[in-house]
Parts: sequence; C-alpha cells; structure tokens
Amino acid sequence: MGAVRWLIVLVGVALAGLGAVAIFGQATSGTQPWDPELSDNFIFVKSIPFVLGLGVAVGLARGRGAGAQRRRADGRVERFRIGTVVGHWIMTIGFLLALPTGMWQYLGGILDVRAPIDLFLFYRVHYVGGAVVLFGVASFLAYWSINADRSLLPPRGQWRAHLAGATAELPPRLSGPIARLFRLDLAARRPTPDRFTYYETGFSFPVWTIALALITVTGLIKAMRYVYPIPGGILYWASTFHVASMVLIVLKVLDHLRYTLPRWPMMVAIAKGWVNEGSIRSLLAAEPTAAPAADADVARAPAMSGSDR
Repeated sequence: MGAVRWLIVLVGVALAGLGAVAIFGQATSGTQPWDPELSDNFIFVKSIPFVLGLGVAVGLARGRGAGAQRRRADGRVERFRIGTVVGHWIMTIGFLLALPTGMWQYLGGILDVRAPIDLFLFYRVHYVGGAVVLFGVASFLAYWSINADRSLLPPRGQWRAHLAGATAELPPRLSGPIARLFRLDLAARRPTPDRFTYYETGFSFPVWTIALALITVTGLIKAMRYVYPIPGGILYWASTFHVASMVLIVLKVLDHLRYTLPRWPMMVAIAKGWVNEGSIRSLLAAEPTAAPAADADVARAPAMSGSDR
C-alpha cells in the first residue's frame, strides 16, 4: 500500500505541475492584454481544479490511519497523526496569507485608505493563501472520507452533553445565556472526555467546519465569475458571506488561542503530534463535568425531554 500511496501523490503532483506550467505559460505569453490584477484572477481560477485534485490525492494517500491511539514506552501518547499536524500548519500558513489581505481589500475600500503598494499585490497574496486553504480543505475531506476515526465528533446521542461541557468551560457571564438559549443543563454530571475536550468536540470542531465550508463555497463562487456568468444577486450574497466567514475565522482563531495557550500540552501536541499522556489526561480530567454548586441555579436551564438527538 505504501507504493500505491506514493504513486497517487506523484500523479497528483505531476498533473498539478503540468497545469501550472500551462497556466503560467498562457498568462506570460503576451497574447492577452491583461493587467496584473486581471491576470492573477484568471491564473487563480484556472488553478483551482489542480489545487483541489492535488489535495484529494494527498488526502487519499494518507490512508485510513489507525483507529486506536498509539502510545510509547516513555509515556507519550499520539494525539495527532503527522499528516494532521502538517495539515494544521498548512492551513495556518493559508490563513496568515489570505485573512489579512482579504480583510484589507474590504476595509481599505470602506475606510478609503490607499496602501503604499499596488492593490493587485494584495489580491496576489490573497489568492496564494486561498489556494493553500483549498488544498488543505480538499486533503482533509479526502482523508476524512476513508478514515474511520471520528473522535473529534461527539458519539451518537451525546451532542447536547458535549455542547453543555463546552459551554460550562466559558465564564458564567457567557455560559448562563448560552445555556438558557439552547436549554442546556450545565449542572448535570458528564463523564470525563476520552481523547478530546468538550470544547474541541462540542464547539471548536463544529465551528471550524461551518467557517471553512462557508469561506470555501463562497470563495469558489466568487472565483467562478471569471469563467462563468454568475447572477448578480448570487455574487452579492456570496461576497457578503465570504466577508462574514473571514470575520468568523478571525474570531475563532482568537478563541482558539485563548483556549490552547494556557493548556500548553495541546500546543505541544499540534506541533509534534505526540504529548505526555499524563499532561493531556490531567487536562481532560480538569474539564468541567458539572457546573460548580454556587452556579448551579444559574447554569441549570430547562433540559430537553427525552434522549439527545
């Protein structure tokens, strides 16, 4: 299987390379009277199929992975596979390139402020970052489709329990209103999380999924207008939700750092994949499995009757 995986990756890289040569060859041939901005637009939209295809090839080449968590004799446990670690940092690079440049395109126009560099350079960096994000999303989806590990999702029938656990981690000023809004009983006992915290399964992963799906779909619609006539109404709402998804991702990044930086073993795990089992177990054991007694009356909201759905 190792040879097959490498063959898939090599074929994907070869096709992406041939596509890049053809696209840039046409763009630099001088046969089209495009300015730098319009040229970048066409280069980006033409490269999308090759970027997505390469991402799918890499995701499939990662294979199914192991369902059980691996441990070492030195007491370290594998929290993330090396492919997940690399994919996380690829997405980080994509965000660092795409988010600031994307926000400037809109804020610069709203504030009527001109940057000291040409606007097409912002678009160019934004497109590079967008391509990196598209590659990361395609790779993850391909890997997720053949991988049986669903530890980042709450087990069937436990969504409300995990959402309650994630809500209980928040300050009372926030957890109380959220509990009342979703009718969560934060005072109910919950088992200690097994591999990922309630914040990761009940809040972080679902929000990341929504934000990435929104920015990917709207970004693809915006890019397609250069090769396909997109109705003005659809393009307007795609642009609006694209900006909204960028704001959501910025807020989620800040929230992610708020949660992980004080929990340093999590930072070690996403950097190396392996982490001391005692450290990560202590973090899981410290998860709020019930609201403190003093806050029970405030945190206890009317619970839904029947089993979770």
